[in-house]
Amino acid sequence: MASVISTDPAVVVEGVVPPFNKADQQPVEDVTSEQFKGLLAGLLENMGISPLEEQRPCDDLAMAIYARLGPVLPEEHQAFARAVCKVGALVGIYFYPCHSEFIQRLIGVYTAVYLVLDDLGHTMVDSIAQYRQQLVRPNSPVAGASEEPPTVFSLLTSLFEEFDREFPTACANKLFASVVNSLASLELEYDESTIFSSVASPTFPKYFRNMNGSSEAYVYFLLPHEVSSMSRLKRLLQAVPELLDITDEINDLFSFYKESVVGLERETFVYQKARVDGSSAYQTLQMLSGEILRRERLIQCILQSDPVLAHLASMYIRGQIAFYLSSERYRLSELAWIA
Repeated sequence: MASVISTDPAVVVEGVVPPFNKADQQPVEDVTSEQFKGLLAGLLENMGISPLEEQRPCDDLAMAIYARLGPVLPEEHQAFARAVCKVGALVGIYFYPCHSEFIQRLIGVYTAVYLVLDDLGHTMVDSIAQYRQQLVRPNSPVAGASEEPPTVFSLLTSLFEEFDREFPTACANKLFASVVNSLASLELEYDESTIFSSVASPTFPKYFRNMNGSSEAYVYFLLPHEVSSMSRLKRLLQAVPELLDITDEINDLFSFYKESVVGLERETFVYQKARVDGSSAYQTLQMLSGEILRRERLIQCILQSDPVLAHLASMYIRGQIAFYLSSERYRLSELAWIA
């Protein structure tokens, strides 16, 4: 592990680069809508996926998810709650088409809760920071032993009990860990008291991206009790590094339009990676596209001895892409695809 021995830009330390010093770095050139559309079209063609994904019915599942999320949010956030519950329903349906509706609903509730924390977390930074401490105190509200009104955090805690019932212990443990990691990442993301220093490891963007933890949860959601065995879990573990990366890469690529083409976000993984590499955002997107193609093939090679697991993984990967294409949240229909 390299140590940073100076924050002076004039001091060059091998293996350490300054991706976050905005004063010292040239701005990364933005990506146009046409550039993004062309790149995405090329990836979809190579994968044999149509960009014209008609959204699958999800209203009943979304309402079931909202029945759990709605009561823990204030009135001013109810419209937002309904929107993220629909996203949660689509995630359950698209990512895990072979799972039972009950498991899809559980995954949908988790997704909706995560989106609430991700989008509204700036209003609850202290609660996010204190969640783990509160969780281990038996009489705390988030531990479920309080008479206080339920919150999004007490709902999150109740999901841990359901994970234990519906997933093997090893998977449930990873689901718990991914939630704690996600909250740690959000705490740092929403803290405005300081900024990152002017030097960082070249792999820092990926490390900070992985701190998010949400991709790990979605990978382990692949194996509820109904399809799990110890041999299948060990086989999945051998593909987990690739599944984690492809989940992040699909998210980074397919959410880029919403965030950074029509949106103004410039501290995403794509821009951080471009600054570290001294390249453009477009080149980083090209890299992501190539990695998605490569990893999908590699994952199928790793899992080929278990056709059921290989099929679950394939549906998971391709379902993610269909989800992003069909969900209003990511606005990809604005690219005016031609049949």
